[in-house]
Amino acid sequence: MIAAAILGLTLVGCGSDPAETPDNETGGDTAASVYEFQTNGIEPSNEVTVRTPDDLREVMGADANNLVIDQIVVTGHDLGGAQVCAADLAITYMDGQPDGLVSAGSDAGQRSQAEDALLERSEASSIEEIVAEVDGLIADGEERGLTAQQIGDRIEMFAGIQGTFYTDGATGQEVVDGYLSGGSEGESTNAGIIAKALGLTSSKEPNALSDFDESAPEAGTYIAADFSTLTVVGDCAASATDPDNAIELELPLVDADGKSDTTATVQLSVMADGTIGVAGEVKDYMRDANDNWIAS
Repeated sequence: MIAAAILGLTLVGCGSDPAETPDNETGGDTAASVYEFQTNGIEPSNEVTVRTPDDLREVMGADANNLVIDQIVVTGHDLGGAQVCAADLAITYMDGQPDGLVSAGSDAGQRSQAEDALLERSEASSIEEIVAEVDGLIADGEERGLTAQQIGDRIEMFAGIQGTFYTDGATGQEVVDGYLSGGSEGESTNAGIIAKALGLTSSKEPNALSDFDESAPEAGTYIAADFSTLTVVGDCAASATDPDNAIELELPLVDADGKSDTTATVQLSVMADGTIGVAGEVKDYMRDANDNWIAS
């Protein structure tokens, strides 16, 4: 279950606010600009630091070692126009990352995860056994005069492989390979793997950061060669609490077996003047009435 940490807005008076005092636990950042999935959120700002808080990492135990990202500093990028808005993301990775994330997201890594899931679902001892079973279903279906759709339905009933992976004349190996590859054409680039893990998916690969043109900005994700800096261009938010036009980010993790998952999701509402509103959800945990993290 995913528990929501809803963005809250705080009115700022003339006097100084204790929340704006630098906090030792936030490395000198003002508490007002650090988003750690607080129940009441934080104030909109032109620069926001997003991080998994220390108390949540403590509750996560060994799973905290699987976090990919330590923190993301998000800065509004003023484009001087009203057509699109942008945010710059400066990512600090945990030790061993993003190499582990790239490995998990590679075609080989994705296939390995899909193989494990298929073996568990079919209760077969090997992929070869599944291929042989699918070959048998195809041969039997052809002998009975079944249509391709009917044969595909029988394959899906056996192992949960979508029937669309079977077409007339296909072999069991081709069906299984098509399923395990996700039906993708060509290998993903490392930049594409990073963007996908961050939830920044689109119909095309991300652009190189050097291709970003402020004078003629186009919607999309632009990423540096070392994957530590990104610029995301999209629709402008009408307010700092506009989820319909927000940039959706995911904070990934990679376990010891190389399997990837999502720790939390973050919404960044970027306005034309660079103001950023932030809200988020943590997977499997929520804050209780005393602001302590508990399993959800």
